[in-house]
Amino acid sequence: MRVSQPATRSHTIATTELRAGALKFPAILMQGITHIAPAVGLVLSIQFVASIAGITAPLAYLLAFVIILTLGVSLMQLARHLPSAGGYYTYISRTVHPRAGFLTAWLYFLYDPTSTAINLAFMGFFFESAMRVEYGVRFPWWLFFLIATVLITTLVYRGIALSTGVMAFLATAEILIVVALCGFGLARPGPGGLNVESYLPARAPSANGLYLAVVFSIFLFTGFDAVAPLAEESEDPRRNLPRAIMGSILLTGLFFVFCSWAVLAGWGTANIGGFVHSAENPCFVLARKLWGKAWVLVFIAVLNSVVAVSIACTNAATRVFFAMGRSGALPRVLGQVHPKYRTPSNAIWLQTLITLAVGLGLGFWIGPEQEYYFMGVVITLGLVFVYGVSNYGVYRFYRGEKRQEFRLWQHAICPLISTVALLWVGVEAIVPLPPAPLLYAPALVGVWLAAGCVLVWWMSRTGREAWLLKAGEIAHETPLPVAQESIGQTGD
Repeated sequence: MRVSQPATRSHTIATTELRAGALKFPAILMQGITHIAPAVGLVLSIQFVASIAGITAPLAYLLAFVIILTLGVSLMQLARHLPSAGGYYTYISRTVHPRAGFLTAWLYFLYDPTSTAINLAFMGFFFESAMRVEYGVRFPWWLFFLIATVLITTLVYRGIALSTGVMAFLATAEILIVVALCGFGLARPGPGGLNVESYLPARAPSANGLYLAVVFSIFLFTGFDAVAPLAEESEDPRRNLPRAIMGSILLTGLFFVFCSWAVLAGWGTANIGGFVHSAENPCFVLARKLWGKAWVLVFIAVLNSVVAVSIACTNAATRVFFAMGRSGALPRVLGQVHPKYRTPSNAIWLQTLITLAVGLGLGFWIGPEQEYYFMGVVITLGLVFVYGVSNYGVYRFYRGEKRQEFRLWQHAICPLISTVALLWVGVEAIVPLPPAPLLYAPALVGVWLAAGCVLVWWMSRTGREAWLLKAGEIAHETPLPVAQESIGQTGD
C-alpha cells in the first residue's frame, strides 16, 4: 500500500513508500556535489590526467566541464517533469521506450553500482601506502575496504536523512581543505610562476592524450545526475532537482578548473615531469612543502571524500534497484521498504554484495589502483550511451507530450551538442586503443551492451515484459489534490 504524505501549497510531496519530503534543497545539492567527489577526484586523478595531458590537465577539466554543462541542461528538463527513484530508467522508459529504458539501466549498472567499490578500493590502496610510508604500519587495502563497506551500508540502511547528513558534513570539510591548499599554492608558486599555459591546447603533448584526459575527466564530473534517484524522498522535487543538478555542475566545475591550475602552479609548471613521475602523490608532496606536518589534512580530506561519495553512490544505486524492483524489471523483492527506516533494505543488501564482489574481485586481479582507472574509462564509455539516449528522450518528450513547452535551445540544441561531443571524444580516446588494462575497457562495455540486448530480446520473446506497463511510472502521476494545486502554481 502506498503511503501518502501531507502536502502544502508551497511544497510538493511525493506519494511513495520511501520517506517522502525528507530532503530539502541543501541536502539534494550536496548529493550531487558529493557524488562528483571533488577532493578525491582532484587529488587522486590529477597526476594521471597530467601524465597524458601534460601541463594542459586543467584544460581537460575545462573541456569536460563544458560538455557536462550541456548534459546538465538536458537532464534538468526531464527531472522537472518526471520525478522518480528510477532516474534514467524511468526517464528513458517514459520518453523513448521501456526496452530502451531497461538497456539504459543495464549500462547504468556499470556506473553507480560499481562506483562505491572502485572508490573504496582505490582509497584502500592509498591508505595502505600512506600508513606504510609515514608510520611503518602494514594496513592492507582490503581491510580498509571491508571496514568502509560495513560503515556505509549501516548509514544508508538506517535512513536517508542520516546518510545524507553525514555525507554533507564530510563533503564540506573536504572542499574547504583542498581550496585552502590551492590558496597557499598560488601564494607560493613553484618554478614557472603563475601563468595560463595550462589552458593553451598547443601545450598538450598530443591530441590523443588530451582527448583521453577529457574522457577520464568526464568520468570525474559524473554524479550530478545522482540527485535524480532521490526524487521520491525530496521536498518539491520538480523545483529542487533541476536546481541541484545545475548547481552541483557549476560549483564542482569551478572547483576542478581552478584547483587543478592552482595545484600545478604550486608545484611548478616548469617541472611537470617531476609532478607526473613523483613516487608519492604530488598533492601530498605539495601539502607537506606548504604545511609541514599539517599535510595530513589533505589525506583526511581525501578520506572524507571517498566515504562521502560512496554514500552518495549507494543511495543513488539502491533507489534505482528499488524502482526497477517495484515495476517488475528486477525481482520484486528489491521493491520492498524497511518498515522503520523507510529505506529500500533489500536493494541495499544487493548493492553491498555488488560492492564486495567488484571491489575485491578487480582489486585482487589487476590491483586496486588500476581498478579505479580501468573502471573510469568503462563508466565513461557506458555513459556515452546513457546520456545520448537521455538527450534523445528530452527531444522526443518536448516535441510530443510537452510540445507547448518546447524551447529550441534547451530541448534540441543542447542535447545535440552534448551528444555529438560525447561521441567525438569517446572515439578519439580509443582510436588508437590505449595500453592495457585500459585497452580492455571498450570491449567490456561492448560485451555488456550486447548481453543487455540479448536479455531484452529474450524477455520480449518469452512474454516476460509485464514490467513494461509500469516502467515509466513516476511518483507524482497520482498526487493528492493539494499537491496537484501546488504543482500548478510552480508553473510545471
